[in-house]
Amino acid sequence: VTRSASAFRSLNYEYLHVVLRYYTDVSCLNRDSSKVIVVDCKREAFSLQPFNGMALKKWDGNSEDRTLYDLANFLKTIALSGVDDVRSVLENYALEDDPIEAFKRRQAQLAQEEEQRLAELSQQKKQGLSLGSIASRFWRSKQQ
Repeated sequence: VTRSASAFRSLNYEYLHVVLRYYTDVSCLNRDSSKVIVVDCKREAFSLQPFNGMALKKWDGNSEDRTLYDLANFLKTIALSGVDDVRSVLENYALEDDPIEAFKRRQAQLAQEEEQRLAELSQQKKQGLSLGSIASRFWRSKQQ
């Protein structure tokens, strides 16, 4: 983590203005940056490597907040998918105000599409079986 500070005096020299900003510099971690995800509630914390970061909404004290559980699910999904570079995944969520909610929406959409695909496949199998049973009955009646 690097720190940038600027200090200056106002024209009347009575006030000292100090601005402290903290940045997470992934290149200083001695890790492959394609495998590092920075999670913070401020985007400027990972502004040096914006596609290595994920900005979550700041916790408001709500004990019902499930963001960390959803974050764990997001990270687990990335890990299990075998992605070579996490930045390609995070880039898809970079413009989202709430990337965790966007992830949950996309997961729900994928689950719905998979359910629909399985229903269509099941329907095709049922139609295939019914046509096959009709054909076998027809074949048996011809043989008799």
